[in-house]
Amino acid sequence: MIAQARKKSEEEIVAQVRDNLAVELRYYVDYFSDQRNVKLVYMPATGFNGVHALTGQWQTTNGFSTQVPKTKSAEKISSQQLPPRKSGMTVAEVEEFAKNLLKVDEDKAKLTIDMVDERENDNGETVYTVNYMYMYNNGGSGTSLEINKATGDIVQYHDIMRDFINTDKTNTISKDAALAKAIEYLKQWAPSYLHEYSMPIDDPVHDDYSKDYYFSFPRIVNGIAVVGDEINVGIGSDGSLRSLNVNKQKVTNWPSISQVISADKAKEAYSKALTLQLQYAKQDTEGKQHYDLVYAPTYNGSLVNQIDAITGEWLYQVDGSKEKQSISHPTAANELNYLLNQNVLEVKDIANFNADAAVTKGEALKILLKSLTYGYFGGGDGEKQSFSNIDKNHPLYGVVEQAVRMGILQPANQFPLDEALTRQELAVWAVKVMQLENVAKYKDIYKLNFADAASIDPAYTGYIAIANGMGLIDTQQNNFNATKSVSYADMAVSTIRLAKAIQENKVDRNFYY
Repeated sequence: MIAQARKKSEEEIVAQVRDNLAVELRYYVDYFSDQRNVKLVYMPATGFNGVHALTGQWQTTNGFSTQVPKTKSAEKISSQQLPPRKSGMTVAEVEEFAKNLLKVDEDKAKLTIDMVDERENDNGETVYTVNYMYMYNNGGSGTSLEINKATGDIVQYHDIMRDFINTDKTNTISKDAALAKAIEYLKQWAPSYLHEYSMPIDDPVHDDYSKDYYFSFPRIVNGIAVVGDEINVGIGSDGSLRSLNVNKQKVTNWPSISQVISADKAKEAYSKALTLQLQYAKQDTEGKQHYDLVYAPTYNGSLVNQIDAITGEWLYQVDGSKEKQSISHPTAANELNYLLNQNVLEVKDIANFNADAAVTKGEALKILLKSLTYGYFGGGDGEKQSFSNIDKNHPLYGVVEQAVRMGILQPANQFPLDEALTRQELAVWAVKVMQLENVAKYKDIYKLNFADAASIDPAYTGYIAIANGMGLIDTQQNNFNATKSVSYADMAVSTIRLAKAIQENKVDRNFYY
């Protein structure tokens, strides 16, 4: 760890951030509401996640920079609507298309199309879901592909061939070349959406381990980017398409920008509310086990506050109000009340709620999924049952089946809903949500420096190292306490941090559906 005695003063960094503070107007969709309510909000247009406490350099998505990062203005991928890939596809056409798209050398694996399911999604669009598997010498992998029936455009795709085919990383693609490939794939596989989406506003995420690039193309409405609605594209080090996911919610009540407060007024509010949170950030690069001391900007004590652009009020103040009861806790009150106000955390008796009580796996799973997805799981399709004790009539059936689709859970005989969640199990869930399981499984490359490292099951080593290194789960007096139960307070803190990490690392959001 770095000695804090050499760090720059908080006052110096606050002045640095204030001098470079800017705000931008965004649409924010309330995904927890069935009505898909939309607000116009002002958000910091920083382009950085924090400031290095020793050097004063700006922390960006891909490391530190001496120059303050600037966000780009919106520029449509296509100025006009492009023809659909193939209008009115039939089941037979979809199956044939999937076989060609997913084909693999027979000496590497065998492709099996399990089912082509036609359904209506939450936006009222008819989509085909193609469930498929690859079987290879030492196992198998399965996932699904989603196609819009009306346009033939790919809505969701994730390349799982990396599970059994090694990619040559000797010659890796450049950022500009990767962006060009991403646009090429979008025009080929999802053309009818492109007139509604912008070129990337933020820098892509570059995975130093896989050498892949991940681009986010935000949806644009009335010239304004929509928070949460974007097309995510992953480009492999060899220029191949790793993933493509289109996020587009059905919204009809977009607020007009005619009544918004001025950007200067919003900027002044952010400047006054600015404080810093000192934290360690792990350098997420292959072979590096190094932490940097970073000042992260917070506003009104929260990492996720936004200002209503119409009223000028803070949207996510979590200090409670006179009208509402709030949860008291010495270290996690902000996080607990944020989840409570967002209807993620369900508490019937706030006055007697014990935030330090152990959270069960069923409750923890519900909290995690409601905070990271659009919060609607329906009842599942009623046909699949991944666990014998959770059928379609169980109140958590939709949640559990969504967790299976996301890869957080693997089907088994039973899922112990009422057992307390342990810290090592939370680490596994968090790493899977971050889509870093392929890195975590190489447990031998990690060294745990906790006082109780010798007592940790080696199977959890990679997961714990990543979860702790990313700041998702803290140590307790230099012990990780892997088998200790997770409390509601612990769960709230880790959930908020995980949501922030997903946003900062531009993790593909195909699991939102």
